[in-house]
Parts: sequence; C-alpha cells; structure tokens
Amino acid sequence: MTDARLCAVNALGEQERRSAYSDALLNDFLQGYDLDPRDAALASRLYYGVLQNKIYLDRRISRHCKLKLSKLHPKVRNILRVGAYQLIFCDKIPSSAAVNEAVKHTKITGNFKAAGMVNAILRRIAEDPRESLEFSTETERLSVTYSHPEELVSLFSGSVSDVEALLKANNSIPPVTLRANTLRTNADELCQKLAGYGAEKWIGDCLKLNSLGGVSPTGLAEYSAGLFSVQDASSWLAVKALDPQPGELIIDGAAAPGGKTLCAAELSQNKAKLLAFDIYEDKLELIEQNAKRLGVTCVETAIRDASLPDPALAGRADKVIADLPCSGLGIIRKKPDIRYRDLAEAAELPALQLKLLTALSTYVRPGGTVVYSTCTVLRRENEDVLFEFLKNNPEFCLEPLFEDMEAPFRAEKGYLTLLPHVHGTDGFFISKLRRKA
Repeated sequence: MTDARLCAVNALGEQERRSAYSDALLNDFLQGYDLDPRDAALASRLYYGVLQNKIYLDRRISRHCKLKLSKLHPKVRNILRVGAYQLIFCDKIPSSAAVNEAVKHTKITGNFKAAGMVNAILRRIAEDPRESLEFSTETERLSVTYSHPEELVSLFSGSVSDVEALLKANNSIPPVTLRANTLRTNADELCQKLAGYGAEKWIGDCLKLNSLGGVSPTGLAEYSAGLFSVQDASSWLAVKALDPQPGELIIDGAAAPGGKTLCAAELSQNKAKLLAFDIYEDKLELIEQNAKRLGVTCVETAIRDASLPDPALAGRADKVIADLPCSGLGIIRKKPDIRYRDLAEAAELPALQLKLLTALSTYVRPGGTVVYSTCTVLRRENEDVLFEFLKNNPEFCLEPLFEDMEAPFRAEKGYLTLLPHVHGTDGFFISKLRRKA
C-alpha cells in the first residue's frame, strides 16, 4: 500500500482499540507518517470515509466472505474496509490499484492465506460496486445505507422530522469554518486574505474555506497572527444569541475549549468582563494561550465545578453561557466515530445537564440572560431539559432568538435546533432564557 493507505488502515485500527476521537487521532498519525499534502488528503478521505460508511462496507464485504468479520484479524478487516471504500466511493482510483495494494499489504503482514481472501472479496465487489442490498425494515435500511446503528436511527427519529436527510448530511464532508477575530479584522477582509484557499463569507463573522488542499487552518500565518479561530457558525450563533456588550459581567460556566468565551470577548469589543470556569487546568491554559494569540485581554480563568457555583457571584452576572456536556450527536460530520458510542452513557446526560443549568442560573441577576446550548440534536438533551428547567424555575422565561435574521434561523419561541441538512451548520441547540426583573 502507499503510505496514505497504510496510514488510514493503521489509524482505523488504533481508533478501534482506543475509542479515541477520530480527528485528534488522525492528526497524530498524519504527523507520524510525514505525508505530503496530497497523500495526507487521501489518507484523511479513506480514514473518515471508512468511519462514515463502516456498517455499509461491512455488509458489502460480508456478502462475499465465508467468515464472520469479527473472526478476521483486525488489520485484515480494516484493509478490506479501506479497499472496499475505494472501489465503491472513489471513482478516480483505479479498481486494480485498490485491490492490488490491499493484497500487497496483507502479504506484508505475513498472512498469505488472508491475502488470497482479500483478493477474492475485493474483486467480487469491484465487479458490481453498486450492488443492491435487501432490508427487512426501514430502520435497517437507514442504518446500513448511512452507517448509523439502528438504535441511533430510532433515537433520531424521535427528535428530527426528516431522519434520512440528517443521516445523509452526517456522511457529507463538513466545510472548514472560521470565525474572524473582529478585534483585528472582519469577515470581508479575512476572505480577501484567504482567497487562495477558496474563502467565502458565510454567517455573520464566519466564513468557509473550500480548497485548503490538506493544509491545516491552524498552520496558516493568519491563524498565528490571531486573525481567526476555527469555529463552526453554530457556536458563533450561540454567542450572538447572548449579545455580549461592553461593561457586562459574563460567566462561561463550562468554558473549555473556550471558543464561545473568546467569541463573547470579541463581540463585546474586548470590553466585557469574562469569567471562564472549568474543572481542567490544562484546558484553561489553552484558553489563556488563545486569548493571547487573539489579543483578548478581558478574560479571567479559574478552576471551578459548574455544579458548585461560587456563592460570591450569585445574582451578579449580566449574562451566562451554559454550553454543557452532551452526547455530541450533532457533530457526527466532523467526528464520525461518535455514532458508534454506547448510547446508554448518553441516557444519563439530561439529568446532569439540568443540574448544571440550574446551578449556573444562580449567577444571573434579575433581568439578565442565560444561553443554554448543546452540540446534539436529541430532544431529551435539549427541549426536555429546557422545559424541565422552566417548570422548576418560574422566575425565568424564554426570549426570542435572531429576530434580525431570516428563516430558518429566526426563532420567536426562544429555542432553535440547528441541523446540518437545513442550516448547513453542525447539529446544535440554542435557547435563550431571561431572569424576570
């Protein structure tokens, strides 16, 4: 195999062993293999492509394999997946190259018997790359076609009206999105500076890069100069809902990794007082480093458990950011491994979110606001938590969102679920609460 294919196979194996976040793990592998931008782009496509389509690929491979895939050596299994992905989804890669490289690498592992099996299976797939499959239920069809576990498909069905559109969007390639640092530039100027990377304006202070060519946005000179942060427009919208103003005391109760804290500082013209709390010292240090890079001077960090608010700050904050731990099921486009995680663990999150939201709301002064947000699309973590909080805390009420924006962003009811297939953003929930004066 070329280094790109080998990198993808080995990264997939490591991801299975460690259940690590797919993006961070791949970045480590790309650095270790020292690939040129073109090969790095191929390795990334193969790696993410297999993760996005693993259930479908396994079904296609199983049709031509006499053994259960669970009985195969993990490396052989991933060689088959990478090979099958190329045959089915990569029109510009010759079938012979995909098959021969897979066989070659299997032989290098010393498993010559498996090499023959890999050759036979991939050649059968190459004969009919668009082979149709049969399904017993609609849930199974959606699960296999878009490689989301059936339990997750059912869960989405209870929260999203067009489930198939969401699943399809989850398998799309997400845009690289940036937030212009308005303390040093604006979206128009930044677009001009990054025109060579296909920059285009998007929402508010955000823009997209369409032709990075395998280059990391954090490797650009403009990033080092503090002209932008890498952030999805959904996060920018959450801070826009907060509407940070100069002179305000704003608390971010679960701040790491700090994108919303720093965005709030920029939108306040660096004239608010931002208190960023989290339980991890290293993550707070990262916020401080990024604040320095961006020229933000109005942020103070402190180690603090969001479930245990500081009594000295009770009722003092003008605004609170409550961007809370969640299942992350709105960012599957960027981290496709999330779809395979144990949903039993996510079932416990609503109780934690309600506890944290209740605790953080004690910081807000009468007339002040809280923005509760998550990066998931599940009703049980979003609307259900929000309405339970309102039932228990009648001193709070919902405030309209984005009245200056057109549909589908405007939300007079005070909460909005952003969807990749509707809004083009990450899957995200935003709600705005005001404490009655």
